[in-house]
Amino acid sequence: MSRLKHFLFRSAAVLAAGLGLALTTAAFANAAGPQPVPAGELSKATTAAGSPTALSLLGKATAGTKSAAAKSGTAKLSVGTDARPVYALNPAFVRDASAPVATFWYAATTATRGTDRLTVYTAPGAAGTWQAVNVATGDTEARMFTAARGALVFTEPQIGAWYALTGNQIRPLNASATKSVGTAPITVAAYQDLVAKRYADKLPGSTYNDNGTAGGYDTTAPVTTTTTHNLAVPAAAAGLALLLATGLIIRRRTA
Repeated sequence: MSRLKHFLFRSAAVLAAGLGLALTTAAFANAAGPQPVPAGELSKATTAAGSPTALSLLGKATAGTKSAAAKSGTAKLSVGTDARPVYALNPAFVRDASAPVATFWYAATTATRGTDRLTVYTAPGAAGTWQAVNVATGDTEARMFTAARGALVFTEPQIGAWYALTGNQIRPLNASATKSVGTAPITVAAYQDLVAKRYADKLPGSTYNDNGTAGGYDTTAPVTTTTTHNLAVPAAAAGLALLLATGLIIRRRTA
């Protein structure tokens, strides 16, 4: 799957998350880190990951997998009970270093069938009800959480980078993040300077955005294999959230 296609999917996911979970920048008590998703909400996310909708998506995802057991139908499908909150780079942080680094995006739950590992994405809808919105092959999120060792996990989806946030430090978790910030942890201030240079001219209100883009990418352009470095803006947009109802199975390379 091209990086742009992966980016567009995740852009839709963050839009849906913004509809039902009021985790706005004004609600953050700590400027560096976002307000944690309540345990009760994550419990609802776990339930949604085992819903009929999720199981249907998982069935489609395993239909074309390499696992012989999954293909034959003899392997039992198992969905985890540990939905984890995934955060994404906050556009407000790009503008202002005092804003939280990241905003809630979606919850990720690992599922297995035979030797296949998959991830169920869940997010709250307009009414606040959690629902399965898609399935991805692989277990990128689970591996990033393991590598984070309890720190808050967030992604910079424009470049496929994953980071761990602890206090005032940001640590790279995968190769893309290491390429972005180096091998050692950097301060939140240093990261803000980095992303401001990358994305400040592509936010809403910029000339780039006014010339026919939304959130930093052209919504009318066809999907291509061109790498994008534009910023997806987490916003409550019900129309774009409908993109999540397509039943698209995301097949991804190892992050």
